[in-house]
Amino acid sequence: MKILIIDDDIALCALVKRHLEKGGDECECLYDLENVSAQVKEVQPDIILLDIGFEGADGVWSLPTIENAAPFASIIFITSHTESSEMVRALKAGGNYYIKKPLNMEELTAIINSQKRNLITHNATIKMGTFTFTPKNQTLSNGEQTILLTAFESKLLNLLAMNQGNTVTRTEIYQHLWKGNDTTAASLNNLVSHLREYFSPETGVEIETIWGAGYKLTVKK
Repeated sequence: MKILIIDDDIALCALVKRHLEKGGDECECLYDLENVSAQVKEVQPDIILLDIGFEGADGVWSLPTIENAAPFASIIFITSHTESSEMVRALKAGGNYYIKKPLNMEELTAIINSQKRNLITHNATIKMGTFTFTPKNQTLSNGEQTILLTAFESKLLNLLAMNQGNTVTRTEIYQHLWKGNDTTAASLNNLVSHLREYFSPETGVEIETIWGAGYKLTVKK
C-alpha cells in the first residue's frame, strides 16, 4: 500500500515512515499543504495520515482538495488536538479515523491494517458489460478508449457498481459524495447525466432512475 504522511513535524514523519516501511508499505512525506493537490495526485496514495494544525493552514479545511486529488484514499487524522470538538469536526469533514498524538505505533498499525481491508475493492477492477472500471485510477475503459472520470463521477459510479442491481437512494448518494453537506438535486442530476453519456445502449450498461427513490445500475448479460 502507498501511504502519504502530511505533517509539519519532520522528525515524526521520519519515525512513522521508518515504522511503516518495515511492514512493507511504501511511504512518502509531505510537510505542508502548499500545492497539496498536485503532490497528492502525483503520489496517488491509498492511505493518507493527515495532521490538522499547520502554520497558516488547516488539514480539515484542506480535506476537500485532498479528496478531489485522491477520492478513494482513506484519511486518518493524526493530531495533538485533544478536544472532542476537533475530533467531531475532522470526522464530519470526511476523515475515516482520528488518532491523538503522541502516536502509539501499535495502535497506528492496527488502524492502518483495518483501512487496508476496506480499500481492497477500490484497488480492484470492476467489469460492467463491455467496460472495465478501475476506481482508484478513475478510469473507464472499453478496450478501444479509456475515459478519465472526475472524482465525483468515479465515486458515484463505484457506489452504483458495488450495489449493482439494487437501488441506491438519493440520501445515500448525498452522504457518500457530499458527506451530508449542502448540495442541490441539480448537482446530482447533472452528475448522473454525465455518466450516462459514457454508456450507449449496446454497452449493456444502464443507470436507471427509480422515481421517488434514487438510481440503480444494471448490466445486461
